Amino acid sequence: MESLFARATRVDVIAYPLPSGDVIQIRRLCVHFGRATPGYLKPGTLLPTYTSKPLVSFNGDAMFGELALLRWLEADGWQGVWVDTGHGRKLWHDMPTRANPVTLPPPQQKLHDQIVAANGGRAGGFFDVMAWRGHHTIFVEYKGVGERAPKNEAAWIAAALRAGVSKNDLLLVRNE
Repeated sequence: MESLFARATRVDVIAYPLPSGDVIQIRRLCVHFGRATPGYLKPGTLLPTYTSKPLVSFNGDAMFGELALLRWLEADGWQGVWVDTGHGRKLWHDMPTRANPVTLPPPQQKLHDQIVAANGGRAGGFFDVMAWRGHHTIFVEYKGVGERAPKNEAAWIAAALRAGVSKNDLLLVRNE
């Protein structure tokens, strides 16, 4: 996470209200990814829900912001996936135009399943990035320019906490 924090333009600790009424302190990083050119995938390349998603530039390569975050984490020895619940719970390590979905290693799959169970079995809206280094797993929720937090974000944070994830392993990242 060192590279991610080093590249952040700002790191805040925010009070985050949970559905239970409890409030936790959680870290929010502001980052800046440049816009890729072109800024979107060509229509017809993938489903419209992908082609309407903005691309960012990371080391000169166009990709979705979730994958750019993953690249920063990989620079520090993390492995991970973009958890794409918007398209049928697919896990991506690379752009959907260049790769096939991947699977989680058994320990990460077990933790994923525990969090989903703690959220009442609903998997839609799971954290955008799940990354691990050794036995340490983190979860990152990414927001692109102009995106707002989904209504179920607080429920996922609460579910992760109930599944034993530390609040220090939950990050909110906003591209500004």
